[in-house]
Amino acid sequence: MIFTNRFVALVFIAFTIQVSYAQMTILSGPENGSYSYFVNDMAEVLASNNHIVLNNKTSGGSAYNFKMLMNPQSNFKMALIQSDYLSLMQAKDKINNSQNTHSIKVVMPLATEQIHLIAKKSSGLTCLQDLNNKRVGIGNEDQGSSSTAKNIKDRSKINWLTNHIGFDQLLKKLYDGNIEAGLIVGSAPMALLDIDPQIMVDELILLELSNFNGWAKYYESDVISSLDYAWLERDIATFGVRTLLVVNEAKLSEEERQTVEDIKIGIIKALPQLKQNGHPKWKTVIIPDEGRVERIVNTAVVSQKNEKSIANEVKYRVQVYSRNYERNEELTIDEKIYSTYNYFYKGAYRYTVGEFNTFSEAARFQKSCRSSGYPQAFVVAFINNERSTDANLFK
Repeated sequence: MIFTNRFVALVFIAFTIQVSYAQMTILSGPENGSYSYFVNDMAEVLASNNHIVLNNKTSGGSAYNFKMLMNPQSNFKMALIQSDYLSLMQAKDKINNSQNTHSIKVVMPLATEQIHLIAKKSSGLTCLQDLNNKRVGIGNEDQGSSSTAKNIKDRSKINWLTNHIGFDQLLKKLYDGNIEAGLIVGSAPMALLDIDPQIMVDELILLELSNFNGWAKYYESDVISSLDYAWLERDIATFGVRTLLVVNEAKLSEEERQTVEDIKIGIIKALPQLKQNGHPKWKTVIIPDEGRVERIVNTAVVSQKNEKSIANEVKYRVQVYSRNYERNEELTIDEKIYSTYNYFYKGAYRYTVGEFNTFSEAARFQKSCRSSGYPQAFVVAFINNERSTDANLFK
């Protein structure tokens, strides 16, 4: 019996040594928010598929997460934040000639979050334009919704009266009459708004969001479905904000850099599983296309005749973002307007601008795109309008 117990103990020790688990803590968001659900979903598949332990650290929201990432006294290195909040911080860097976002790297974009403009049905409000001179709760200073609300208010010129109210108090303030509307950014269906309509004293509604005065130029068109909430009578047009998984590279060890890459690869491989079993908004996740050139091994030498033929057929464009839908868009780059050329790749529509005969011309235009508000822009090559990743085209 003693021998058997020792044998079992030795086998257990050998197993635990062989199966070692990498670990990483991710700042998510409020305990019952969509960010927390996303991290829990990732933790489950990565633990079983990749032997990676993700620790879900709930937090106040995007703004808090960013501050913790940037704080040198904080041990937090990875977090979820809203794409528009990161863009706001990058814009502040340019204005102030600072580098607060320099070490922030986007690991990958995740799900879309919908902008919910909520009000009581008895208020008579129906759309964004109705909020002029109305009191609007927009979340507290730690929540990314406050930066989204600032963008909408500044760009649309709708002069509502801003009230910084945390999500946990927003519905109470709305029902008490302290505010007329509330703005919440989150992936529908949100647990906060999952309310049985039979217990509502006054019914809730969602206001339609239109691109009034062009405020939504950098946001994705979206819809909140009537199936998302039992009290919602019809689909509501709105706009979406992309959730980003980010790290502060300056805080990472070499081992942690590899863990981050493993997390990314693990999520991409498990995406079908996540879409089937995770939060409904995993279905909006787009596999990232980062323009990495795939080098071809043992490529045959191309004759001068073929080189000339291929060169005449090659066109270079600059890819600025990806979407789940396709539509014609116009983007302003260096104060000039460009129409997008869209193509379908790796399960999503990729949006590009410009067309050049040489890689060097496209590379110069890529810099203009990045300085015009598209920091992830990169050069892509096409042969007869077909995407090519041949490394020889990018020299």
